[in-house]
This record gives sequence, structure tokens and C-alpha cells, in this order.
Amino acid sequence: MTSVLSRSVRPRRLQALPQIIRTLPARQLAYFWLAIFSTFAMLGFTIDLLSRGHTPAGFLAINVLACGLLSVGYAVVLMPIRPVALAAMLVVHAVYIGLTGRVAPLPDTPPGRLLLDFAGTTGTVLFGYSCFMRFINATASRFLRAQAEIDLARDIHRVLVPSIDRTIGEYEFLGWSHASGAVGGDLVDVIASNRGWLGYIADVSGHGVGSGVIMGMFKSALRMRVRTEGSLGALLGDIQAVLMPLKPSSSFVTVACVRGGGGDELECAVAGHLPILRLRGGCVEEVTSPQLAVGMFDDAQFTSSCVDCRPGDLFALLTDGLIEVFDARRNELGFEWAKRVLRDTSSEPLAAIADRLLTGARGFGAQLDDQTLLLIRRRGA
Repeated sequence: MTSVLSRSVRPRRLQALPQIIRTLPARQLAYFWLAIFSTFAMLGFTIDLLSRGHTPAGFLAINVLACGLLSVGYAVVLMPIRPVALAAMLVVHAVYIGLTGRVAPLPDTPPGRLLLDFAGTTGTVLFGYSCFMRFINATASRFLRAQAEIDLARDIHRVLVPSIDRTIGEYEFLGWSHASGAVGGDLVDVIASNRGWLGYIADVSGHGVGSGVIMGMFKSALRMRVRTEGSLGALLGDIQAVLMPLKPSSSFVTVACVRGGGGDELECAVAGHLPILRLRGGCVEEVTSPQLAVGMFDDAQFTSSCVDCRPGDLFALLTDGLIEVFDARRNELGFEWAKRVLRDTSSEPLAAIADRLLTGARGFGAQLDDQTLLLIRRRGA
């Protein structure tokens, strides 16, 4: 298993550079091609040394341009080596030399010294170019290995945090999580069971692959624990007992969850997270409890509370990435904005409400954190 994964992640050195060239955007590659062009364009000036600066200006410009373009052409056909294209490049090079001819030194010029200067300049440029390419090749290999691992982590993240659009009994659910980077630390999930359902969102502190790993452990632990009896407070306490010895001391998870089991009451628990919002008759109410996030302290205790739910009620759970957005003047979008959007759109389809929240946040400022949302509505009679 390890050897297979290593082969899939580790590109061969000869393939690294062309692969990274295919990966990088054209704007960044422009500097790469210009570096090659300018490194060899100086040979046009070196050729002028053989005539002690008596080469016509137009012919000198042609030499400089030709040397640069030929070097770029050789780089293209050698990454990877294309025999036919390489042969064509050699023919073009030979034709160019034949057309331009050989520039002889002037009678009073010591030819041996000038030839030595020309050979030394050419040799040092070629050596520097080979070192330059070797460095890029090694750097590209490391970059591609890291990129392959990040791509693998992103694929796993997509499996762990899929978009939600489903109906369970009287309730309809819609949720998604948009990571701010390749791998996110937010989680949205809805679990159905014989006793009802559980919907929740979670936000792991920090960013990147480390937060994504803890997020995966949190989801696995919660899905195993939800099969047993007990309140949401007890569930969060058991998950903390599982996570505490497995995570860095600085990491924690904020959670907001809602559970329904039939009837007109829902059980809610909030641990260090934004309040759950309940919309009823155009009014927005906050459902929360003052308790710490999961994983902050060993002896933390968690509680839950029950709220009534009527047909048509809408519950919204969101992470701070949707409201901690700033415009060019550093004004924050804010939680009150989310309440207004929910109040104005509470009667619309869940997809339309979610779209209003996302487009509003993206239009206000750049995304700085993972943006996650879960909407739960009890359908009318």
C-alpha cells in the first residue's frame, strides 16, 4: 500500500519540470521563459567581442534575439526530449549559423585570447544553465509531491463534507461547506436514525490539512456515538473524551447541533459556536448556551436545551466565515446582516436562502475563512 502510494505521489525527476510547467499559470511561466531567453541572449553580445564591437547594430540585435529564441526552443523540445523536434531545432540552428557566417577577428586582435573569452563565456553560461535547470527540477519534484498530497487531502475532504440536500420526515435540509483553501476545517452533516435525525455544523480551529484531519476524527467519533442513547450534552462530552488525547493542545472544535425525534420539540446544543437562529413569523430568535468549545479543557461539561418547533419554522446554523468578511475599509459584514437576510428570505426555498447568504458574503469582501451553512425547515401542514 505504501509503495503504491509513494509511486503515485512521487514524480520522476525527468518528468517534474514539464509537469510543473503544465500546472503553473501562463503569467508565472512568463518569468521562467524570460530567464532562459535572457541567459542565452547575452551570447549575442559575446559574439560581438570577436569583432571588437564592429558588428553592425542591426546584425547585433538579430544575434541577441536569435540566441535567446534558440535557447527557449531547445528548452521546449528537451522537456521531455522530443527527437523529431530536437532534430528540427538543430537544423534551424545550423541554417542560422550558415546564414550569418563566421565573424573573423580584426587583424590587430589577438585571436587566441578572444576565442578563450568566447569559449569561457559560453561554457560558464551552459554550466549555469544546467545548474539552473537541475535546481528547478529538484524544486519541482518537491513541489509536486506536496501538491499531490494536498490534492489527496482535498479529495478526502470532499468525501467527508459533501453538500446536503435531503428530506427526512417533516423536515428538509440544505447545507454546504466552502473551504477557504485546499482543505477546510469546517464540517456540516445530517444523520438519520430510527429515533429521528441529527443535523450539525462544526468549526475546527486553525486552517489547512491539520484542521482537516481533526475534522475527520470529529465526524467519525460523532457518527459512532450518535448510535447510542443520551442527550446532546452527553454526546459532546464523549466526543471530547475521544479527541483530547489525539489532537494538539491548541486545537478545539466549536459545534452547533439540532436533533429531532418526532413531535414538536427539538433538542439543541451549542459549544463555543455562533447561536442557532430560529425564524418564525418574520422574527429571528437566538438559541444558544454559554459553554466552551469541544477539546479546550479536560473537565469541560456540556448541556443541551429543548425548543419548540412548529410547521414552517426555519433553523439556520452557520460558521463565522460567512459573517467575518471585511470590505476595503475593514468594515465587518456581521451577524446582524445574516439575521436580516434570513428574515427577508425565510419563506423562500432553502436553496434561494443559501444562495443569498453566500453571494452576499462573497460580494462584500474576500473569503478569509471556511464558509459553512446548514438550513433546517419543518414543512407546513
